[in-house]
Parts: sequence; C-alpha cells; structure tokens
Amino acid sequence: MRKYVSDTAQLTDEYGIQIGRWQQYRDLGPLPFDAMWCVIPPGASSAEDVHPEVEFAVVTRGTAIYEAAGEKVEVPTGGVILLDPERPHVIHNPSPEVPLTILSIYWMPRTADADADVEGGRDAGAGRG
Repeated sequence: MRKYVSDTAQLTDEYGIQIGRWQQYRDLGPLPFDAMWCVIPPGASSAEDVHPEVEFAVVTRGTAIYEAAGEKVEVPTGGVILLDPERPHVIHNPSPEVPLTILSIYWMPRTADADADVEGGRDAGAGRG
C-alpha cells in the first residue's frame, strides 16, 4: 500500500497555478494514464488550457468553478468533472481563504480503430500481424 498527498508534492508553476506531476513518484513505474496535482491559491484562476487528452478531475480540497465556452460548473470537494478533449477551460477558486486542490487524471482518447478492435474481439493494445 502506498500513499500520496498533495501537501508534500513537488510543485512547479504551470498554467498560472501550481502543478505536481505524478512522474515525481518514481516508485509507481509506468501508468496507463498521466496524473497531476493542481493547486490554485485562494481567489485565483488557472490560465485557459486546452489539450488533446480526456481529463477526469477530482476536487480534493475546496470548491472549483470550471468555465468552458461560457458555461460555469461548480464542483465541491469530492466532486468530479470529466472534460472532453480539445475543450478550452479555466478553473477558478472562489474561496478567499482556502487553496483549491484537484487531482487531474488524463489520457489520450481511444481512436475509432481501437474501438473497432475491441468490439471485434481483439485487444486494442495487441499488434496487428
């Protein structure tokens, strides 16, 4: 059993917030996804971000307000938001006192070819031959 805590993560400045990429946890080895801690100071917001990955974001401390295409969604502690690829978004921390912490887990979306392989009974990760 292993434990990872955002409070002890090595953070760097990225996207206008603090980011702790999970590659720092070398004992994990290769993972089937990428992950990072996102820490947004009280009253602050991230820079706009857009990426090709699907993003599954879990709010672990505070309340997040996700803004995308004029739509705003409030996500409380313990809540999750799922972002589609290529969806520009900004994350706001509305609290004047509490830092916002999010665990972001992301991966490249499946391609139509991979979906067809799975539906056809083949493992999408297996080589063709």
